Formats: sequence, structure tokens, C-alpha cells
Amino acid sequence: MTDTFSFLITWTPFLLQGFLWNILIAVCAVGLGSLLGAALAWVRVKKQGRPAALAEQMSNLLRGVPTLALIFYAVFVLPASFVLPGTEVTVTIPQWVKAVIGLSAAPLAFTSESLVVAYRAWSRGDIGAAMLFIPTWINVFLISFIASSASSLVGVSELVSRCNTVIAATGTSVMVPVYLYCSVYFVLTSLLFTALVQRFKASHFMTDFHNKLARSHQRSRDGAARI
Repeated sequence: MTDTFSFLITWTPFLLQGFLWNILIAVCAVGLGSLLGAALAWVRVKKQGRPAALAEQMSNLLRGVPTLALIFYAVFVLPASFVLPGTEVTVTIPQWVKAVIGLSAAPLAFTSESLVVAYRAWSRGDIGAAMLFIPTWINVFLISFIASSASSLVGVSELVSRCNTVIAATGTSVMVPVYLYCSVYFVLTSLLFTALVQRFKASHFMTDFHNKLARSHQRSRDGAARI
């Protein structure tokens, strides 16, 4: 037991570096997906006809495709490098960027759907239902954070990939402790993040923010009624 603990401590700096890649990939994927998803949601609620229908179909399509399939698709379809038109500058696309692109599909679809629902709730005056977008988005981040481990399958040196490196270098006898140690990183980080979010949701800031939104929406409706 002591030897196993010492072994894990010895490899912790190496594994932590990989875990930072998981965090980076998750943050970038959710950020990219949220921006694109917000754009799709805007098209769906502000446009009519074919643009709105295409935006909805795209959202539904990306929501139904497995994340792992999208990661492999991004890795094998996107070039490893390309030359900027009109220049001799070569731009290299790292594997982790391709993993971000593949992982961003799920946040994109979730953000698109959730913002449309939130907009419709806001239009009805249901501020509480509209605010449900926030916990939904947080759940998307946690899902993407866990799913970032799939990037190890395409050559990204994140936590799971480095666990495999440690096992290959030291023998399969440490496989179970190393993978359990790896899972602790994800579980503890998810629990900590969830606890912080719950505390933030229960804070006076969020209560005041919700009340201000409700008053602002009520004033807007009263003004529209007078007109």
C-alpha cells in the first residue's frame, strides 16, 4: 500500500500536466460551442423560413451524433497543416485543437436548444424558467470535461493518455491504482465545481440578479401595454 502511494505521488506532476490539458480542452470546447450555439439560437428565434429551419436541423443533427465520432471525424478530415492563401506561411493544426472542434458539437447543440427555450420562457414572462439555462449550461460543461478524456484516443497527451504511458513504462501491475487515481481527478474536480456553482446559485448576488431581471421584464411589459 505504501509503495503504491509513493508510486502515485512520484508520477503526480506528470499526470497533473495531462489533467491541465483536459481542463483546457473542455473550456475551449464549451466556449466555442456556446458561441456557435448562441448564433444558431439567434437565427432560430429571429429569422423565419429556411434559415430558421436549417439552424434547427443543424442543432438536432449535432445533438444526435456521438462525441467520439465527431472527434475522429475532425482528426481525419481536417489537415495537419495548411498554407495561408497568398503567403508562404504554414499553419499547423494540433491534435488538441481538432479534439476541441469535435467536442464543441455537444455544447453547441445544448446551447442552441436551451437558449431557444429560455427565450420563449422570457417572452412569456417566466423568468425562473428562462434562468434554467444557467444550470443546463453548467451540466454541459461537466459533460464536456469528462468527455475530454476521449481526446486521448487521437493522440492528445491528456490525463488518460499519460496514465496509459505510466502503465506502459512501469507494468500492468499498477493499472488499477493508476486508473483509480485518474478517476479521482475527474470526480473531485466535478464535485468541487458543482459545490461552487450551488453556492453561487444560492448567493445574494443571484437572488438580486433574478429580482432585477423580473422587475426589468415587468417594466418592459408595462411600457408596451401603455403604448
